[in-house]
Amino acid sequence: MGQQNKDSGSGVDLLLLPLRILFWPFVVIGRFLWVHWFSYVFGRVLQDEDRIYSIRFVWYGDSVYLHPMVWGSLILYVVLKSDMFQPGWLLLIWFLLLATCFLTVIYNFNIVKGAVLLVCIVAVLSLAYVANSEWEWNFLDDLANHVKSLNAGVEPGFYIVAAYVFAALIAAEVLWAWLFNRVELDESYVYERRFLQSSTREPIFARGLKRETKDLLELLIMGAADITHRTRSGSKTFTNVPGASLGLGRAIDAMLDYRRSGQIELERRRRQEGATAMMDEGPPEVGEDGE
Repeated sequence: MGQQNKDSGSGVDLLLLPLRILFWPFVVIGRFLWVHWFSYVFGRVLQDEDRIYSIRFVWYGDSVYLHPMVWGSLILYVVLKSDMFQPGWLLLIWFLLLATCFLTVIYNFNIVKGAVLLVCIVAVLSLAYVANSEWEWNFLDDLANHVKSLNAGVEPGFYIVAAYVFAALIAAEVLWAWLFNRVELDESYVYERRFLQSSTREPIFARGLKRETKDLLELLIMGAADITHRTRSGSKTFTNVPGASLGLGRAIDAMLDYRRSGQIELERRRRQEGATAMMDEGPPEVGEDGE
């Protein structure tokens, strides 16, 4: 019986051999791109059931927050082609999206500034409601009529061209970040790698590491945060790390929650003892009446 299974397995391997030969270059190239490119760009967390061993990421300049202009322009192009809304409203949405991206780049809206901005927006809307109900005058309506009288409008191709322009900016930012802003954290060191320049290693726990979310808009657009590491000569800040306020940030916090190897072995032994005790107890007994 065992010999038959072995022979059948050998036959399957022979049938799959041409496919393996055909796809072998693609597998090798894909693994190479993942290890040396995508694991940094998308962020990689290497872990097991006990602890996190390594975290890879790249950090960006502020222009990375313009990425909503790429997919936002494409969405507006599809909506404009469907004739669901008037072109003027879509153009207004495009400029509001652009203004939001630039506000994210220029200012840091922390919790206090965000609350003040929200209060101001509510105050303006409340004033518009009172002016409309009490004085039968709405300055927002006058502003909308003024914008409408300008006959501002664009062709659908404008949004495609805008998507091309901002996509080129984002692609250049991603390429630059991979070349010169690659970072890897493990349990003891911070590694920085720069293409054709240098690679550095600094101890992590001796000098400290801080993760900080400075901007609510940065959090909403990309889940980003800044990571500051103190070095021998001062401090180094990795700005605009994607996901550092979300899943990647939780992984960094978990890795910084350092545990000794003896503690890990003790926890692992306790889990094994608990699983063994459950197996020894066996399934619960069932009475004659099925209860």
